[in-house]
Amino acid sequence: MYQSSLHLRQAYFYDGNNTSATHGASNPSMRLWDMTATMEEMNKVITNVGDASKKIYQEPNLKYRADDEQRTLMSGQILLRGLFGPEILAADEEKENGEDTTTVIKLHTGDYKRDVLEINKNICPRVAELEAEAYDSEEYKVWHETSVEVQIIRKFAQDKMGLDVIPPGILDCLMTTMCTDRPLPDLINDYDGSLGPTAWSDGGSEGIAIVSEKDFTNIFERLVNYAVKQVTFAGKYNDAALPKLGMGPLWKEIMANILPIVGENSNYTFAEETPPKLALFSGHDTTLMPILATLGQDVWSGTEWAPYASMILIEIYDMSQNNSIEFPSGYAFRLIYNGNVLTQRMENCSSELCDSKTLLDQVMPFAKFEERDCAPTSIDEKPYDDSEEDTIPEPKQKASEAGADPRQKWGMFGTAILSGAIGSLITCFMMRHHYENAYKQAADLERELSMTENRNDTRYGSNGNNAANGVVRNSSTASDYFADSDEDGII
Repeated sequence: MYQSSLHLRQAYFYDGNNTSATHGASNPSMRLWDMTATMEEMNKVITNVGDASKKIYQEPNLKYRADDEQRTLMSGQILLRGLFGPEILAADEEKENGEDTTTVIKLHTGDYKRDVLEINKNICPRVAELEAEAYDSEEYKVWHETSVEVQIIRKFAQDKMGLDVIPPGILDCLMTTMCTDRPLPDLINDYDGSLGPTAWSDGGSEGIAIVSEKDFTNIFERLVNYAVKQVTFAGKYNDAALPKLGMGPLWKEIMANILPIVGENSNYTFAEETPPKLALFSGHDTTLMPILATLGQDVWSGTEWAPYASMILIEIYDMSQNNSIEFPSGYAFRLIYNGNVLTQRMENCSSELCDSKTLLDQVMPFAKFEERDCAPTSIDEKPYDDSEEDTIPEPKQKASEAGADPRQKWGMFGTAILSGAIGSLITCFMMRHHYENAYKQAADLERELSMTENRNDTRYGSNGNNAANGVVRNSSTASDYFADSDEDGII
């Protein structure tokens, strides 16, 4: 993740001699920030994004969004530290009016159970139905029942692993084992990288194949490929209907940063706010893959899981000075995924740069939150209810069982009265015993102090005042101790 942040800095931050000719920022059109420019020079640049008077990591120059999960937040912190490292360190060393100017970067997040950085069935029950429709479809059944690749894995799982069904979590199990250098079970310890991700049609799908042990090769990669497609199928099915509905709210957030720049001549409404120069969203693999799926069938194949530290970039370019018929909106966009330009895979885009209207036409129809139709079509689907969170369901009883017999009702009432009386007696006895001890201790202390005043013992001082000072000194020492403990806790 830190390495990714350095790549971003090299691509978008021009830093004089520190920027080599191979860095993207060596091209003036790629620069978000020119670190060699003076404040006066930056203010001369007319732009409708960011604010040159603010630090580059402050809003509205940067907008940082993440869900409220620890690993997501930590990844974002690492990325931000690499991206703005020199500026953060410089700010931490500055002193203004004698006050510490420790760097603070605003984080926009939400309730994890209701956040929209992933497809969230809790707030949109309809997505669960779309997922079920995908796996009930004829298209899925044909792939799952006739693909030779699938049949090899299913046969292996039955014969060698004793599994009739491959567990849904097997992908996480395989990849975490592999990536942490732990030993794989001998049965599947055959990874050599020779197979790689396979297309949906690999192995053919013409009838039931005869599978034997000679086909049990590249089992680790076959298991991974099968597990990936099991999950991603629903995202590809029916022109990505599931991710379009599920990721609509996130797309609305993303486009809120883009529309103020490119949407002036469009039919779409947007907030009159200064858009950021850089909007950073920190999510998960299950954020990136559905986002890619919504951009067109050819943009994302669904045959490969998003690797760790993956990144999608959407760059916006001002083309108003070009007067080119290729960019009638005056703006262009470029889509990049893990260093690979994917713009030309989108419909109506033929090169790395494509008119921004194409992006708007593709995304805006489903970039919705409250406006989207999340109501389940099945009456069996229960909508999400906040009041049901973290509560214990009440036991259900039949009316005939809920106190229908008067004797039972009076019996329960009598038991409650008796229990309360016994409890009161016990409490009274305990409190009386407690206070008797307290009074006894107070009397003993008073007697001891009275005796002390009449003593002529140098250990207690020569008079009553010194004795009293001794008591106060002990009390203040205890107070200092708790104060020190409190400070240590704060630190």
